[in-house]
Parts: sequence; structure tokens; C-alpha cells
Amino acid sequence: MNKDLSWHIEQAAQESDLDSIGLAHNLGDATLDQLHDIVAFAERLKEAAMVEMWGREREATGMDSSTLELPPEGYTGYNPS
Repeated sequence: MNKDLSWHIEQAAQESDLDSIGLAHNLGDATLDQLHDIVAFAERLKEAAMVEMWGREREATGMDSSTLELPPEGYTGYNPS
């Protein structure tokens, strides 16, 4: 990720409790190409977080968690009770 893109993501994330309109306001200086790059990165980041949650859930339930793998279709995240 180039420095410019990192800066825009940092600007957007400064206030983590903002809704999407507030986040968009913080991205106002990004170019259209940078916005496309941010969307692609956010999709990969979301998938990576789901992979990590799936690994933690497998570990917590005694399943083999020695390798990272994609969660099953429709997986919504790990929420321990």
C-alpha cells in the first residue's frame, strides 16, 4: 500500500465510531483511484479478519487450527459466549 493510501485510511480511521457518512467526509481528499484501492484493501482486510476469527473459533472448540483457512460459506464471525 503506498504512503498516500495509508494516509487516507489513517485519516478515515481517526474517529473509529464514525458512521459511513462521517468516514466518507474524512476521505474527501482521496482521488477516485485511491478510493477504489481503499475498497479493495477493505475487502481483503475483512476477509483476513474472518479467517483469523474462524481460526480462533476452531481453536476454542478443539478443532485443528494449525493452518489458516477460509471460513465456511455464510460465516458471520466468532462470538464466544
